[in-house]
Amino acid sequence: MKPSEKIKGIVFAYNTSGEYDMVRNLGIEWLRYNVSFPWTDKMFGTLSKQYIENKQEIARIHQAGFKVMLSLPGLGGYIYDKDLDTTVYKDEYPEFVGIKGSEEYYENVRRSMAFVVNDIGDIAGIYYQCGNEPDIETFSGEYPDDVVAGTIRAIADGVVRARPDARCGVNVSSYNERAIQLSQLIYADGHHFYYYGIDQYFGSWQAGTVEDWNRVIDAAYRQFGLPVLANEWGYSSAGEYQKNEPDPSMLPKGIPAVCYLKKWFHQVSGGHTPEVQAEYLRRGLQIFAENPRCIGSFIFCWRDAYHCYHCGADDCPSEDFWGIVTKDLKPKPAFYAVKEALQKYYR
Repeated sequence: MKPSEKIKGIVFAYNTSGEYDMVRNLGIEWLRYNVSFPWTDKMFGTLSKQYIENKQEIARIHQAGFKVMLSLPGLGGYIYDKDLDTTVYKDEYPEFVGIKGSEEYYENVRRSMAFVVNDIGDIAGIYYQCGNEPDIETFSGEYPDDVVAGTIRAIADGVVRARPDARCGVNVSSYNERAIQLSQLIYADGHHFYYYGIDQYFGSWQAGTVEDWNRVIDAAYRQFGLPVLANEWGYSSAGEYQKNEPDPSMLPKGIPAVCYLKKWFHQVSGGHTPEVQAEYLRRGLQIFAENPRCIGSFIFCWRDAYHCYHCGADDCPSEDFWGIVTKDLKPKPAFYAVKEALQKYYR
């Protein structure tokens, strides 16, 4: 695949204050967009307000000239609940879908995802993300591996049932022993996946540097024989560093250590600064362009978050400073680095 044909994507851009124009002028072609489970009361029942709004936004993204990779609902996730003022686990699939792990449940997951694909239609691009980071408790809760893997496989089954040419995948949070173990269940014989997706945040959520991407891409390709997509990758532009992580027993359920202490436990040379972020993203885009086993990437992310979805804080390094623009859309050095890298390496 030529560099010009690879996915040049970013996560979390919304059509406010002319954002789509800014993103398009960068040279970005793909946006990843999360879509919710469709019904509130029963299978093929009342469409939820959130799903209707998702569909409308996907249409706007398409009309703005982007390709859309739908991120379809996985099992669920821990998320900060503003009303409860605490972090709770929320299931994506309501009880009426069926008992988790039952054949009724898996078939209803397939039917649900086939409905979504048919309902949204060809305003969605050919690539689909089936769930999100199923290898970590943040998104799979306490469900056993067979249910986690079965759910991800059922999502892909439903997608290709509606769209046989769809290119499905799922993104593990890191390419480690745990991710490989679960991936062997997900990508077992009979799967309907086209690509192997990986999220890596070297120097933030894990040790290493952006240079480790080549090692990970090549290892995943050798293991699973599928082209690799960097589903999420990036570098936080803020946050102080602390060498030692706290005892896991001290942490509230669903809260990462970074949220608990408001510190990073990993960094690359120079620390978590806008300037280091810029060079990190420039080099990463070069790596993805030049590695023949990589089909592209989705940068995480477009804009700094208003608050951390883990803990709710508006100054948490965990989730608040990943953007290449600030909350009020002021470009960081990374904005210009991304634009230059896309022009230079993806012609």
